[in-house]
Amino acid sequence: MSGKAESPSESTQEKSSYRWPVVISAFTMLLTLIPYLIGQSFADTRKFMWLSYNLDDSCVYLSWMRQAADGSWKALNLFTTDSQKGMLINPLFLLLGKFAALTHIPLIGVYHGSRILFGFVLLLSVWSLLSAVIQDDRTRKLAFLFVCFSSGLGWIPSLWEIPAIQAPIDTWQPEAITFLSLYLSPLFAFSLALQVNILRLLLEADRTHSYRPAVAAGMFGSLLGLTHSYDILSLFAVRGCYILFQFISQKDKKAVLSSLYRGIVFGLLTLPSVLYMYLQFQNDPVFRARANVPTLAPHITWVLLGYGVTMILAITVVVLVSRKRAGDNIEEITLTTKNSFKFLCIWMVVNILVSYLPHAAFQRKLMQGAHFPVAILAGVGASLLFNRIKALSSARMFWIAASVLTLFLSITNFRFVLRDIQNYVSNRSQTLQQRPYLLPGEIEALDWIHDNTPANTAIQPMPYMTKVEVEPGKFISYASDFSIACFTPGLIHRAVYCGHWGETPDYRVKRKEISSIGSARMSDFDRLELLKKMKVKYLVFSQKSASDESADDLMPLFRGRLPLPSYLKLIHSNTDADVYEIVL
Repeated sequence: MSGKAESPSESTQEKSSYRWPVVISAFTMLLTLIPYLIGQSFADTRKFMWLSYNLDDSCVYLSWMRQAADGSWKALNLFTTDSQKGMLINPLFLLLGKFAALTHIPLIGVYHGSRILFGFVLLLSVWSLLSAVIQDDRTRKLAFLFVCFSSGLGWIPSLWEIPAIQAPIDTWQPEAITFLSLYLSPLFAFSLALQVNILRLLLEADRTHSYRPAVAAGMFGSLLGLTHSYDILSLFAVRGCYILFQFISQKDKKAVLSSLYRGIVFGLLTLPSVLYMYLQFQNDPVFRARANVPTLAPHITWVLLGYGVTMILAITVVVLVSRKRAGDNIEEITLTTKNSFKFLCIWMVVNILVSYLPHAAFQRKLMQGAHFPVAILAGVGASLLFNRIKALSSARMFWIAASVLTLFLSITNFRFVLRDIQNYVSNRSQTLQQRPYLLPGEIEALDWIHDNTPANTAIQPMPYMTKVEVEPGKFISYASDFSIACFTPGLIHRAVYCGHWGETPDYRVKRKEISSIGSARMSDFDRLELLKKMKVKYLVFSQKSASDESADDLMPLFRGRLPLPSYLKLIHSNTDADVYEIVL
């Protein structure tokens, strides 16, 4: 990203084989698949939904894919019955939905297949970036391992048990850690790959003094703006701060201005997609309500602990270089001691700081991508330290130490995956509002609605209700399970009145409303008024287990403890679920 050309030796590029990163990338993606296979092995007679952490967000992506697979080019928020105009389907999920329709592969198969594919592309893109900024082969490989596997200190027992949000980010924020992003979401893998390639292309544009890579970066940027718009802010901030730093520190102002012009080309090509999203935000109340759901950044302490020793190693190399104590070692490791190294430092600092943008409801989403520079600099720092230890002078001892360190840095990732596996055992997601397994009758009831109702029919699967004794003789009840409502849009392309904490406007109010529908405390008048307000045609009830005696008190209308009112008609039933038509 400098105006002055950086010319990496052709011999170094020729020696840089892709065989090693291909093998490591394939191994990494295979590791991300194992927890899901374990989940399937626990299914028994239940239906495993092939989702784990952030299950509810994956249901949103599957709803977009379902709409595309069914022929639509416009996405509606199917987690609400509010009036809306809809908008262009996210390009990634539009492509995946159309591919599923063409090949007849189940949506979830396309979802995970694309996750593995884009994860593989992401890691090879990271290797290309490393080849542009690190000259030493061992250091490049070590940095790559850290990108693939490193995490922070969240695994420490006293930190692990802290509730999410106010805890180290490696325990709860997948987009902040590369491995967790690869493990959970094709959206993370795809958008991260675009981020990495945009920055690599801008580096290449500055190295070659060419506008062509900047144009390519702009095209990627326009796609990223439509796919994961938040990342554009991070990229603009990183690029802008780098140019500003170069302008202040570099004497050749003409070269810096040339770099600025290439950045402007990138920005102009990216801007239309950002403008489109902004107009949607202004004109669509449903989209605006969704975007305004607070996802605020945690205290900086949790970020630093979430990167842990990886961050310490990154800071170590920054200190060594700033004090000029690294000597010739740093010149052997990076292409230049100035441009590439400064770029990585600025990327790390700015990508973290931008997530504290004032008055932004989506702060922590801007953390995506910060792990790359932290892990890369940590790889450089670890390599420098290893080179100073005589016992590690041989290649064999170097890689033994590197393997041990990589395993140590990845402990939180292993514990994260083990937690998901334990959630499979207890049939609970981390939100405690959805199950990773559905009952066969629940699926059959939804399929019946799909086969017997028009596509624009709205329904409301009823939540499971739970009663808890908070004091002797004092109980509280609450909606504890929204699984079917969350899965419905992606499974059968039907809208629900309330189904997702972030997608459903006024979610808490609506959750409380529907929790009362089956209660004996609600009058017929109030129940009818609520059903009219909900704009749904069918209710689905699946809390039918005979052993769930508390449901008799909490949902007597659907458990046969109260006469069924005339405006509710049982029209389909199986062992696990009932479907009621609302007759108004």
